Amino acid sequence: MPSSSSSTAVPEEIEQWLVLGKQALWVEDFSGTCQRECFCASCFHAFCTHCCWFHHEPTIHMVFPVAADAAGRGVYATHGPDGCRVHPDFVEDVLAAQDYATRLPWDAFCLLCGTAFAAAACPDHHRHHHDPSLPDAVLRVERRGARHCVRCTGSEWWFPYVEQILDDPVEDDGDEQLLPVMTRRPGSCKQCGDPDTGYLIAVCSSSCSESYRRDLAGRRQRREVRQAARAAAGDQAKQLIDGLRISNY
Repeated sequence: MPSSSSSTAVPEEIEQWLVLGKQALWVEDFSGTCQRECFCASCFHAFCTHCCWFHHEPTIHMVFPVAADAAGRGVYATHGPDGCRVHPDFVEDVLAAQDYATRLPWDAFCLLCGTAFAAAACPDHHRHHHDPSLPDAVLRVERRGARHCVRCTGSEWWFPYVEQILDDPVEDDGDEQLLPVMTRRPGSCKQCGDPDTGYLIAVCSSSCSESYRRDLAGRRQRREVRQAARAAAGDQAKQLIDGLRISNY
């Protein structure tokens, strides 16, 4: 269970997904890319098989593989074994107009899937991949130097489940913050980085465990101070605006 409060009631099964998603985010290096390599004639949509294959299930959707030639143009079958055209003109026009060459960097992460992906390749990820009754748990990820950061306000329903792996902000515009993911190598100590800790043990020693809890409490306290400061600044601004309105009457 997260230690911070959350306004969204989360079923136990979904909490288990979030815990697994957090673990996957912790070790994700976001080095991958997505590339549209198929076209779904049922959805009229080119897609990448990295995370969208099951949505465009070939047993119920009309899916065609597409490659890109040296010029970046889509290469696909136009005629079947019998010599007949595979696609009518209006389908082929849409199919040919898609971008199959560009590699799209992973800049999003779904906590429910535990998967990184390119938002441009799967812009409606939550709607297509999850029950609409579930709240959206797609994180926006941006690179700053060598680190990958989550852009958020800190008030999102999923934030208490991942805050322990997010560092102090590298950017804070007063509304949204950019919080680096404290990436760890699989099997390493989450505090000191000892590579021989093992996959089933998160910390290598009691001292690392105490240091980890202390650092986590410090980051949480600093976040609460920043949130309180923003709230106070917002109240002061509202009082100033209300005062100006009154003085104008």
